[in-house]
Amino acid sequence: MEYRDVPGVRISLSQIIHGATTLFGDETVSHWENLLDDVMASGVNVFDTGLVYADQDGTCDERLGKWINARNVRDKVVVIGKGCHPGPPNWEESRVLPECIEVDVEKTLDRMGTDRLDLWLFHRDNEKVPIDELVDAVDKQVAAGLIDAWGVSNWSIKRLSDALETSKKNYWVKPEAFSPHLSLVTQEQPPWEAVTSIAGDRAQDDREWLKENQIPVLAWSALAGGYLTSSVDLETMQTPNSRLMAETARCYHSEMNWLRRERAIELAAKKNCTLEQIAVSWVLHADFLTHAICASRSKTEVFQNVASADIKLSKSERVWLESGEIIE
Repeated sequence: MEYRDVPGVRISLSQIIHGATTLFGDETVSHWENLLDDVMASGVNVFDTGLVYADQDGTCDERLGKWINARNVRDKVVVIGKGCHPGPPNWEESRVLPECIEVDVEKTLDRMGTDRLDLWLFHRDNEKVPIDELVDAVDKQVAAGLIDAWGVSNWSIKRLSDALETSKKNYWVKPEAFSPHLSLVTQEQPPWEAVTSIAGDRAQDDREWLKENQIPVLAWSALAGGYLTSSVDLETMQTPNSRLMAETARCYHSEMNWLRRERAIELAAKKNCTLEQIAVSWVLHADFLTHAICASRSKTEVFQNVASADIKLSKSERVWLESGEIIE
C-alpha cells in the first residue's frame, strides 16, 4: 500500500482511509476500539469523521478522539474532519456559510479533545454563496493553526476549480483534496441530495481535470453501498428484503451495473481475490491520484482492504470491467 503526501498535512496518507460508518448509528460495531487498533496495525493511518456523524449515544468525533487520546497516537494518524452539513433542527437548511466554518471546526476539536485537524473538508456546497467568502473563512482557520489543510466533498469540479483560482489570486491556502463518490458502478440515482459522483461516462471531463491538476481524490462508497459485495444477488436486488437493500437497489441497480459486477466477480476468481477487493483496487488504480474510504467492520475486512492496494489492474482489465470491451 502506498503512502502519499498532501501539502500541509504532517505525515503521508495511506491509500486506504478508514471510514466512519462503523463508529456511529445503526452500523456501529460493539468492538470499535479494538477495531481501530486493528486498522492502525494494518498500516492504515487515516481516519474519516464528520460533525454530522452522530447518534443518540454520542458522536463519531468523540469516539475517534477517545481512542486516539487513549492510545496516544495523535501524531501518528491523519484525522479528516468535515463540516458545513445541514443538521438539526432543520435538515433542509444549508449551512455552507463563512460563519459556520469556525463554529464547526471548534465543535469538532472540542468533541475530539484535540487542538487541530489534519484535513478539514466542506461536507456540502451551496453555489449561492460566493466562493471567495468561503475560501477566506477557511484560510483563517489554517492561519490560526486549527486545521493544517482543507478540501471539499461533494462540490462540482467547477466550484473546486474556482476555489483554486480564488486561493491563488488572494494568496490564500488552496484546497488540497476532493472527496466525491467514485466506484466501478455508476449512481443511477443519488443516495442523498447534493452529492457529487465522478463515476461513469458523464464524469469523463471531471476525471480528466483531476488527472491534469493532480488533486488527491478521497473516494467514498467504492463498494456502492454494498452493491459490489458478495452479500447480494440478483434476486435480492430485484426483490429487496430490507430497507438497506432497497436503498442500494434504488441508487445502483441497473443492467449495465450488474454486468460490471459480474465481470468483477469473474476477474476476482482469476486473481484469487474477492469481489470487494477488485472494486477497491479499481478505485485505487485510476489514472489520477486516489484514496479509498473503506468502512471495515472486522479485522479480516481491514486487512482485505489493505491487500486491495496491491492487486494490480492493467488498463485493459479496467476497460473490460467498465465496458466489457476487450482491448489489446
